[in-house]
Amino acid sequence: MSREKNLFNQIKIALDKKTFIQRIENMASSGFPDCIIIIDKLPLFVELKAPLKGNKIKLEKSQVSTHLRISANNYVSFILLRASSTRDLFLFDGNDVAKSVVLGQEQPSFMFRGTIIDCLQFANSKAIERALRV
Repeated sequence: MSREKNLFNQIKIALDKKTFIQRIENMASSGFPDCIIIIDKLPLFVELKAPLKGNKIKLEKSQVSTHLRISANNYVSFILLRASSTRDLFLFDGNDVAKSVVLGQEQPSFMFRGTIIDCLQFANSKAIERALRV
């Protein structure tokens, strides 16, 4: 089982049974985040990263494009990184990471660090903030 699939399964187990979660098969949708989680009627587009070593986020061109397009359509995307050394979870803004790749800048700082549930609750609060601005 891949590290990302293992992380997805852990998320699925941690979530309330009423929460909608769907893993997206990347062969059918190149560049699309690994999963969609719907909490409070708002979609969270989440790319899962679980590197073997180091904690650098690597995105393919199609992933960069998708994160930018999600943001351009007034939604938010996230990258959930499981640190290789500590197994801690770090939540990043997908648009910020994608823009840093395009601009050749250093990876931006994480938005939140915590448990699966804490990271997803924080992500949901950001999705609500975005929805209220539109």
